[in-house]
Amino acid sequence: MADARVEGLVFREEAAAAVLPEAAELAARHWREVEAGLHGDADYVPDGERYAALEKLGMLSVTTARDEAGRLAGYAVFTLAPCPHLKGETVAALDGLYLTPRARRGLNALGLLRSAEAAVAARGASLAQYSSPASRPCDALYRRLGAAHTETIWHKRLHGGK
Repeated sequence: MADARVEGLVFREEAAAAVLPEAAELAARHWREVEAGLHGDADYVPDGERYAALEKLGMLSVTTARDEAGRLAGYAVFTLAPCPHLKGETVAALDGLYLTPRARRGLNALGLLRSAEAAVAARGASLAQYSSPASRPCDALYRRLGAAHTETIWHKRLHGGK
């Protein structure tokens, strides 16, 4: 798949194994900025082994945003799985979306997600599922991509879990 360019950023699908070490700092910033409050200010502890296993199974897609110097400026991560209530369909669910504050301008988020959609479609996904924290809705962005608001997600921590 060819690289896509928008406003000085280059978007491309990359292997998670190659990106994860470089993405650690951005992912920790993403966690502190967006996710920690949703999880009771829990520490950020990604499961690299699980990401590696998903990638090995062809169930992970990482699209990066890089600046002119090749530095990582953001990512869109999707997990892919067969949709059990739509036979024959594969759903690509957004696992993480982040752009550094400097990269949050113009059409960069839209370009990143359009590039990610092309990557997951090339892997056989026929449905993209987007979500965002209630405190940081991305409704306008998702509508601009052509997505429809179809459900609301709620989380509850169960006692048997961590």
